[in-house]
Amino acid sequence: MARLPQGVRRRPKDGLLEKRFTIKGKRYSVYAGTTKELAEKEQELREYIKTSIHISNRNITLNEFFDRWIELKETNTKSNSLNTYRRMYNKHIKDYMGHRKIVDIERTEVLELQAKLSKKLKPVSVNYVITVLNIILNDALKSGIISTNPASKIKTIEQEEKAAETIHRALTLEEQETFMKALEGSYYYHYMALMLCTGMRCGEVGALTWNDIDYKNNVIHINKTVTRDSHNKLVIGSPKTKAGKRDIPLNDRIIKILEDRKGMYNNILPFSTTNIFMSVYGNFVANSQINCEILRVLNRLNKKGVHIDKFTSHAFRDTFATRYIEQGGQMQTLKELLGHASITETMDTYAHVLPSTKQDEMQKIVIAF
Repeated sequence: MARLPQGVRRRPKDGLLEKRFTIKGKRYSVYAGTTKELAEKEQELREYIKTSIHISNRNITLNEFFDRWIELKETNTKSNSLNTYRRMYNKHIKDYMGHRKIVDIERTEVLELQAKLSKKLKPVSVNYVITVLNIILNDALKSGIISTNPASKIKTIEQEEKAAETIHRALTLEEQETFMKALEGSYYYHYMALMLCTGMRCGEVGALTWNDIDYKNNVIHINKTVTRDSHNKLVIGSPKTKAGKRDIPLNDRIIKILEDRKGMYNNILPFSTTNIFMSVYGNFVANSQINCEILRVLNRLNKKGVHIDKFTSHAFRDTFATRYIEQGGQMQTLKELLGHASITETMDTYAHVLPSTKQDEMQKIVIAF
């Protein structure tokens, strides 16, 4: 048997390797299955101690750790993500196991939480809660409070339906025409029309200024989005991903939407001459406001005997992508227009549109022999 490196011992109770070391009078330990992994964890912990608020109290509860953890995260995490972490933790984790000492939390408790949430939440929401818990406990692992993360490698709950049929719902051509006709005259008509004609995210449209419209180069510059800060206030932030910073070419339809929108300032828009879109209260437009307007129009149509299944603002983005593919657009170009990080993301999201498109394209191919 190979001799263990100096300062490393094998724990009798679980067979894991343990390395102990001291920094500024405080003693720390890391655990791993191999010496290579142990060395990596030691280096990672030493770096973590140097650059963060390190919590060495092994009696700390999950709630206490979360309060310090979220404070540390404020220095390097987007405000929108911080809000999500807080919301998920406070609503689904805090009361269930927040009072428990982190060192006492077992894998079975995490599985029980997952099962409990499954009875009232959709699979995607349950999976996200467990992901947040895993992120928190992984940092507790890095800090040496626990030797293993009880939330790691928890199997995700599978969707009963394909994402293409649920989350990514595109309007049919008939639904699209019917809804936009019913939307005419709405304060948010141009907002939704621009989403439909560009595939922009709701927050990206809300963050647009007139300076972002580059008529010289015939493009819209997308370089910011409406998000929420740590106090849940709507603010301007950076795009969802690095790929989110992009240019979208103008066409006649888009230019007409923008011209009509600018014309409204002479009548009913006293709030801003810089931002293209503001809410009726003079603030940034929240995604929830657009969704409420969509629901209002759908209800009005329903009373007239015209039924369209419910959808949210994201459907405009999906509808743009669907129409683009149906009309022969290239996936690589669509990736750039949507601001996806990779072609794989675009393919995975909109692969459901391709079967009928492939059928049409196949009919155009003539091979002589």
